[in-house]
Amino acid sequence: MSVPFTVGKLIDFFSGNSSAFLGLSFPFAAGLLAVLFTIGATCNAGRAIIMRLCGLRIVARVRNQAYWATLRQEPDFADRSAGDIVSRLSVDTSMMGDSVTSNLSDGLRALVSATVGVSMMFWISAKLTFVMLCVVPPVSLFAVFYGRYVRKLTNFTQEAVGDMSRTAEEKLNAFKTVAAYNTQAVEAKLFANKVDAIFNLARKEAYMTGVFWGMSGFTGNLALLCLLGYGGTLVSRGEITVGDLTSLLMYSAYVGGSVSGLTGFFTGLMRGVGASSRVFWLLDRTSAIPLDKGVSLAPTRNGRIRFENVRFTYPSRKEVEVLKGVDLSIEPGTSVALVGSSGSGKSSIQQLLCRFYDPNEGRITFDGTGEAGWRWLLTMSDIRDLTPESWRDRLGVVFQDPILFAGTVHDNIAYGTPGASRRDVERAARAANCDFIWDLPQGFDTQIGKSSLSGGQRQRISIARALVRQPSILILDEATSALDSTSEKAVNKAVESIIKEQNITVIMAAHRLSTVASAEKVIVLENGVVSEQGPYDILVGSSRNADADPHKSRSQNSRFRSLMEAQLALEKSTVNLTA
Repeated sequence: MSVPFTVGKLIDFFSGNSSAFLGLSFPFAAGLLAVLFTIGATCNAGRAIIMRLCGLRIVARVRNQAYWATLRQEPDFADRSAGDIVSRLSVDTSMMGDSVTSNLSDGLRALVSATVGVSMMFWISAKLTFVMLCVVPPVSLFAVFYGRYVRKLTNFTQEAVGDMSRTAEEKLNAFKTVAAYNTQAVEAKLFANKVDAIFNLARKEAYMTGVFWGMSGFTGNLALLCLLGYGGTLVSRGEITVGDLTSLLMYSAYVGGSVSGLTGFFTGLMRGVGASSRVFWLLDRTSAIPLDKGVSLAPTRNGRIRFENVRFTYPSRKEVEVLKGVDLSIEPGTSVALVGSSGSGKSSIQQLLCRFYDPNEGRITFDGTGEAGWRWLLTMSDIRDLTPESWRDRLGVVFQDPILFAGTVHDNIAYGTPGASRRDVERAARAANCDFIWDLPQGFDTQIGKSSLSGGQRQRISIARALVRQPSILILDEATSALDSTSEKAVNKAVESIIKEQNITVIMAAHRLSTVASAEKVIVLENGVVSEQGPYDILVGSSRNADADPHKSRSQNSRFRSLMEAQLALEKSTVNLTA
């Protein structure tokens, strides 16, 4: 800020209007200014480095906290909002970091420059300064409205970006399906619509920005013209020197740039507020199933599971009641097959057991014991009274569509069980019939990806991942659907031996007859309720007896019989088609 004042004094010195330069000899004054400029350049570089590092640290911390907050939400939230969450973690956090660091630094610098510049102008000539300041109020008022408008547009734009990211992620994750059904053009058009929505919002901001900066430049140039005209008059009267007028003109340029910087600062701040509101919403969101609420359940190997008048609807489909008063009991150490047509509620029961959701009505109880101090509380306790983490530590879950992560085979089997040794991993792999692992190039140290293994191999690794946890409850959601008959028999035999040796409760959602027949108890679901249950042999025998005696009521067993006959016909038709 000393440059304009120095230039004015230099002009007066060389034009003969002053006998000394700043009251000092010219060489000494020039050296002093050189030192001052060097200090200023060093401080400016330090400011840029420090604020940049602060911004990087803030972005890193916010991203970590936001990702951790996301991981602590209920699974349904991440399933519905994965693309939007990625947008918040990447784009919004960057805008937020820039707003509170680089933008804040530039804004403070502009504020100091404007304050010092106006003060120096008042010191040189108060009359000219008042002329220039007449343009500041209207520009500042317009800047406030412009900043609010940008804040609103930024919020809408980021929501649109999140929607675009969600669409792209969904379709790219199902790229093979898109390619198989030749819907590339349809998906490209759908994505283009999302991009157009972002473009239209950005276009509105562009128009508003152009109008604002055009008006700011126009008013600034008018103020400069007035300053030159009135300043020339004062020079002719001898009230100020040519050097003073030059200093005033330079200071007005500095102040004009600072006002523009303050406007940009306010605009960037509003843009950062719009982006940070989305990040803070994620940080402040309370999970529908908090991980830190409840009583911790110590490891135990037994416990009865009971569903008591459980009613449930998915949050995304509240108009459809999936479970309509389910009552069932599962004894510890038994294998249970959930049987029913698609949409009858088999997977919903398993997801409620995993506490991915909570029932709308009724409760799910577990007859177990925890820590000694809580023994009386955990007898037939609602699983909602337990912390989700301690409850899920008791579960081994195998989904119908297994997910493997980047890493080695060992890492994938030991996922979620950090204390598992190589011997534990190999034992679980043998139990899940993963003999193919020993034939891989590096065995258990082989790096795997989504395309390097067949569907059946991925499914068996997923089963081994569940078994290595040594769970009290093993949940299989059509876990053998991707296996051939030989592998299925081997896995079923392994599961049966584990049940007998380790007293594990196994709950299977199944369609295939071999899987259903291997269960000790069959629970038939129909339209969200339990229509019948009992041992497989008794249900099949009762159905046959009902066929032999036409006068005997078959209402209780007809549903299970029809399901088994339909599945048998489906398996036979599949064999015929293959042949």
